[in-house]
Amino acid sequence: MIRNNHQLCLIVLLVMAALVASCGNNNQYARQHEDKQAKHLLQGIWLTEDGETPVFMAKGDSIFYADSTSMPAKFWIYGDSLYVEGQQVARYLIMKQAPHVFKFRNQAGDSVLFVKAPDMSLKQLFAQNRPYALNIFRTEDADTTARTSLGYFKSRIHIESTSDRVIKTTFNDWGVEVDNMYLDNVARLIVLSGNKIVYEHDFRKQEFAQLVPDGFLQSCILRDMSFSHADEGALYYDVMIGIPDASTTYAIELRLGNDGKITKRLE
Repeated sequence: MIRNNHQLCLIVLLVMAALVASCGNNNQYARQHEDKQAKHLLQGIWLTEDGETPVFMAKGDSIFYADSTSMPAKFWIYGDSLYVEGQQVARYLIMKQAPHVFKFRNQAGDSVLFVKAPDMSLKQLFAQNRPYALNIFRTEDADTTARTSLGYFKSRIHIESTSDRVIKTTFNDWGVEVDNMYLDNVARLIVLSGNKIVYEHDFRKQEFAQLVPDGFLQSCILRDMSFSHADEGALYYDVMIGIPDASTTYAIELRLGNDGKITKRLE
């Protein structure tokens, strides 16, 4: 029975791999045989149906969003579909395309209609360079004093954003997949006995790879680190690693023993 289950899992994985490969091949074929006339027709700035709100700008083979946190994406048109490539390729059924009207069906199945702006005067609204990270310039500091059998220790925790980018795919107000950029964080822990530093280290998410699945870790940031409690033999800290702006989080306990050694475990 166990062998049969393993065989079934293997078959499922092979089928899924074949489907992914087939989808990738189809997307590549569509890209290589794109409709250049339809792409040319999409060039320009597009507004909401009422003509008041800028949504995206198609320039060359890229789409730029009015939302300064959404990353530009490559696009192409083939057959009846618009393909937009971020971390993954999204396909949207085109319902109508004309010089000043673009209507498609988003991934929720809703029809969305945009109208073209009469000129490029709104060009400055679109982030053509690197977009802003949603958590840029984050800093936090916390000091706590606690006692172990060796005496009183002060813990200083400083959290700040780094230059390491994490991309999260989400949906904008029109049901279009967009990639938002976040910056990972580093947590510096300094432990003092009086005025003497007895422990100092910068913690990054990669140090917890043995506790967090690799595929999940790549999509996460080190969200927080805080002092938890102390006992006679150690100081304890909580580290939160999770998807940005989501509830999916791994809670990890750090134990700094009186011997100066760190141990980690999932809470």
